[in-house]
Amino acid sequence: TNERYGLGKYIDDDLTYDNIDIYQLYEIARYCDELVSDGKGGTEPRFTCNTYIKDKQEALKVLKDLLTVFRGILLWNDGEITFNIYQEKAPIFTFTKGNVVDGNFQYSYPSNRVRANQIRVTWNNPDNRYKQEVELVEDSENIAKTGRIVEKETVAYGCTSQAQAQRLGKYHLLTETKDSE
Repeated sequence: TNERYGLGKYIDDDLTYDNIDIYQLYEIARYCDELVSDGKGGTEPRFTCNTYIKDKQEALKVLKDLLTVFRGILLWNDGEITFNIYQEKAPIFTFTKGNVVDGNFQYSYPSNRVRANQIRVTWNNPDNRYKQEVELVEDSENIAKTGRIVEKETVAYGCTSQAQAQRLGKYHLLTETKDSE
């Protein structure tokens, strides 16, 4: 909320946050804090962020980077800042013959040649002095079937958990294969 170092020109700093949807932030926080497998027999919060911002950057860029930690997006709606998150949800609208004009849909599909079957996730390993390492997540079945590897690289911003990096890679892999229309 600092006007010089932050977004104070856009966000009120009167501690009421009238133009921020704090209830949506609360729901996102609950989702992020849910315990999931850490891949080693224990559990950990779904998303955590461990970062140190040391360089001068645009405040909106920093905010957008932080939103990538939990697959979030920033929206400006009716003068209010709201947030959303990509997560599994029930369908919110059903299309039927009764609500489709002229009964026509136009579909488009991305080429299978551009769909990634191997995701390389860069994360910071605390067991190796927080040096960046790459976690490889791949669709072995698709690689064997097509006989080729289509790589995609992503950075897990503020990630110090191998399991979280693995989940991010799986998310991207599933998005590549399931979001086909």
